[in-house]
Amino acid sequence: MNLFIGRWLFVFLLLGGATVQAETVKLVADPWCPFNCEPGDDAPGYMIEIAQRVFAEHGIEVEYHTLPWVRALMAVEAGEYSAAVGASRAEAPNFVFPELPQGLMNNVFWTLADSDWVYQGQASLKQINLAIIAGYGYSPELEAYIRLGLDSQRVTELFGETPLQNGILMLERGRIDALLEEQSVFQYQLMHHGRSETFRNAGGVAQEALFSEVYIAFSPELEGAEHYADILTEGMAQLRQSGELNKILSRYGVTDWAVETPE
Repeated sequence: MNLFIGRWLFVFLLLGGATVQAETVKLVADPWCPFNCEPGDDAPGYMIEIAQRVFAEHGIEVEYHTLPWVRALMAVEAGEYSAAVGASRAEAPNFVFPELPQGLMNNVFWTLADSDWVYQGQASLKQINLAIIAGYGYSPELEAYIRLGLDSQRVTELFGETPLQNGILMLERGRIDALLEEQSVFQYQLMHHGRSETFRNAGGVAQEALFSEVYIAFSPELEGAEHYADILTEGMAQLRQSGELNKILSRYGVTDWAVETPE
């Protein structure tokens, strides 16, 4: 082959390869099954499957990574990742959100099965040592108590790669009296480890949408963040209308939060 032609062929192939590279959104969160689980798993979490299904319709690939939650939020805010999975508007007020949420959380207090403590408002929290996961958003009532509790050492913040597992161990060993965690997440964890009889639901906290609705929320530094959010809004509506959303949710034992169930 002529050397001149060969060089230009190499440049053409190199440039051509760059132009066909797929568009990608990079999602990040701490593992929070069934909302989002382990990357590469056959069941990566229903919010991940929603993103994969919706963005695939637009030829956009989805990458999913895990980090501790506080680090994940910081990395998305800095533009290192495209979006955080499972963020509420209270946790990330400056992120770009779809109009429709991709999930709904219900925070519950968990104790050992032989405990008789029940959550009955902020005053009842003064009776116990509580653990929470760092960076998560709660109701205004709880946020106010948590700040006081951290100062008085009645509240423990859980950090790191496996905060829920660490909290469960602390509960079993008597280092705390109650752990605050989303209901389906805690139950999913117990179901997969055969320990559902060890713990009890000690009551939940009524939460407004600002805290309870969770989203795939995009970085304010991401070019096209509004566009991606619009794609998710439209895609969620289509998945719900077609019945595909229920198929995704059923894989995780979850029902559609937007559909009223008969009493």
